[in-house]
Amino acid sequence: MARFFIPPLADGGPAAERTYRELRDQAELHTGAISRERRIEGLLCRRSGRDCLLRVGEHDAGNGQMVTAIIQLGRDTYTVHHLGADPGRPPDPIVLRQSDIYTITDFQ
Repeated sequence: MARFFIPPLADGGPAAERTYRELRDQAELHTGAISRERRIEGLLCRRSGRDCLLRVGEHDAGNGQMVTAIIQLGRDTYTVHHLGADPGRPPDPIVLRQSDIYTITDFQ
């Protein structure tokens, strides 16, 4: 397990915490569900008919963008956030359901 971070920030300091809170707010607005405190490093899932591994800090094979956060909302919804070209307006997150998820790895 890795230590919590938000790309492109190097560590889990105050800037990363602030950015993570903003991403959680975005996830809540996008889904209408309440986010959880859980810090997810990666997940193995089924998306668009293919199995894929999504990990914070690595590029998403589906769209080529770097994964910045994976957030759990409620019991069975997850959002995957990416680093967009415009830091002032991050792209909408990808929404996954529990039935799409095989395994989850948390940050330490």
